[in-house]
Amino acid sequence: MARFSTAALRREAPGPTTDDRLARIEAQLQALSQRNEEILAYLAARTNRAADATAAYLGDNTAVTFLACGQRILVDTRSLDIGIHLLTLGQWEPQYTALFRRLLRPGDTVFDLGANHGVYTLIAAQAVGATGHVHAFEPNPRLARLTELSARINGHGDTVAVHRIAASDVEGSSWLVFDDAFSGGGTQNRAGAEGESAIACRTATLDAMFADPGVHVDVVKLDVEGSEGRVLRGMRGLLARSPGVRMLMEFAPEMLNASGVGAREVTSLLEGYGLLPWTIDDGGALHPARWAELGALTGGLQNILVAREAPG
Repeated sequence: MARFSTAALRREAPGPTTDDRLARIEAQLQALSQRNEEILAYLAARTNRAADATAAYLGDNTAVTFLACGQRILVDTRSLDIGIHLLTLGQWEPQYTALFRRLLRPGDTVFDLGANHGVYTLIAAQAVGATGHVHAFEPNPRLARLTELSARINGHGDTVAVHRIAASDVEGSSWLVFDDAFSGGGTQNRAGAEGESAIACRTATLDAMFADPGVHVDVVKLDVEGSEGRVLRGMRGLLARSPGVRMLMEFAPEMLNASGVGAREVTSLLEGYGLLPWTIDDGGALHPARWAELGALTGGLQNILVAREAPG
């Protein structure tokens, strides 16, 4: 039997041709090029985002930055929830603000209930124009002042009115409990905890404030940390004479129950006003809902749109 060395076998085995090697190198270069493009796109997106949200510190825990819509906004730099998003991203709740913007028309009258830093107020003022009206309601005096100044520096002084009150179902006063580090959580419905402050605030009904039968509201943003039911109790007349109203609101059963006007009563009030509900998913899409199902919820937080007919 003939004997062959391993070296001889290796010499006789066919190896990759020059074309094969070139093809392999070309494929590797293509993959590298694609990866470089992905890295550049990743860095560009974050660079642009940082540039768009350029902020300047003004002193006294206050900075000014730009919203994604191009407007300037004053921000409390102690705010680690809403404020930090505005300073680093130039936006807050982008999926909901996009939906809110779609509800607005030139000349509309808009109520921003629970205005906080005034993001929704500024978006509304830009959309409704000089013929529209925006009423911002914020009982925290610090945030109300920032909202008012932001409206002015964007040229909305004649369009926006800032009301330093807590809309409710009674005329009087209440205690507002809040934490500057978490500005989105101010509430009238619980005792203060460590690190929180409490101040007296005025309460008023919207029906009393807007008693003129010629006044109606087109768009409402309602986010008052569980006091939504009390606000709705106090605006029966206003909603009755606002047939085309579109309301974007937070629906949190546990917080509603803590305020003394629970989820079932809230859904009953809205249904009684002839309004229909749509839930809003995380992408801002609308889904038809039923009042009975919403009223039966005991926990969680669901943003809903309320109107008498499906929004266009």
